[in-house]
Amino acid sequence: MSTENTLRITGSLVAKENLRWTPARLPVLELRIEHLSRQMEAGAEREVSCELAVRALGSAAQQLEVVALGTLLKIEGFIAAKSAKNRAPVLHIR
Repeated sequence: MSTENTLRITGSLVAKENLRWTPARLPVLELRIEHLSRQMEAGAEREVSCELAVRALGSAAQQLEVVALGTLLKIEGFIAAKSAKNRAPVLHIR
């Protein structure tokens, strides 16, 4: 099994849910960011955009709870499935 799973991305905060708590009393915050950039692909520059689901736990969740929508964020973390039943990717903040 490979251990390489790191993603760094910038994006504007476009949505966030209310802070919730796990049964172990860890704060959790679900967010969405919108990424816009220009990238080189096959020798040509292209404009790229996407929305990405993001999950923050612990102190990161508490810090992001007060961040205003529209704020540009620089995020580093790893990709994991949203749940055992929903295999959509979610960026988990480290």
